[in-house]
Amino acid sequence: MFFLYVIVLIILFLLALILLAPIAVAFDVNGGLSGVRSNVSLKWMFLSYSFSGQPDSKEVPVTNGTTSTEEGTTKENTTKENTTKEDTDLPPKNTYEMARKGYAIKGQFLHLMKGLLFQLHIRDLVFDLTYGLSDPADTGMLCGYLHTLASIVRGRARSFSYSLYPVFMEEAFDMHLSGSIRFRIGSFIPPLLMFIFNVKVLKTGWWFAKNRYSSS
Repeated sequence: MFFLYVIVLIILFLLALILLAPIAVAFDVNGGLSGVRSNVSLKWMFLSYSFSGQPDSKEVPVTNGTTSTEEGTTKENTTKENTTKEDTDLPPKNTYEMARKGYAIKGQFLHLMKGLLFQLHIRDLVFDLTYGLSDPADTGMLCGYLHTLASIVRGRARSFSYSLYPVFMEEAFDMHLSGSIRFRIGSFIPPLLMFIFNVKVLKTGWWFAKNRYSSS
């Protein structure tokens, strides 16, 4: 029985370390239409880990002997995709209802994002973004959202500099993000529980689950 108590205490101690010990993250991300390159380092207590990601630049060779078979397979794939799209596409009325239900909990979702963001201790952050969507109206809407998010981050960071350049005439994407943050996993639990057990969120989630299973 004594060993059982010891094992339980060790498990509780490790769980407390996982939830309460701060995690430091330093990152440097550069992205564009060709891909994203990133360098990230994690430090938790006496453990540290770093990794980097590079865009995949593999090219598939095309020969004359395989063009006919590839065209046939692509035609078959497109017909299969069209049939699957016809089967899985939701009717416009149901899609509009889903969008309306999701928009109804935007306040709770923004409150969740704000609660999670407030648990991050941002030491320094640099963010430069040049962006453009296919629809200029969508680019303008995204510009407003990004400036709102930047104003929230500015109040939480010790050092924060950013630049946003919207492009309305063509699609564009060029990003640079670097900085360092600290957080505790346990600090994310209260805002997540408040969001999950919100009455409005529970009703909306139940509506989505009911319509998903009824449509299938």
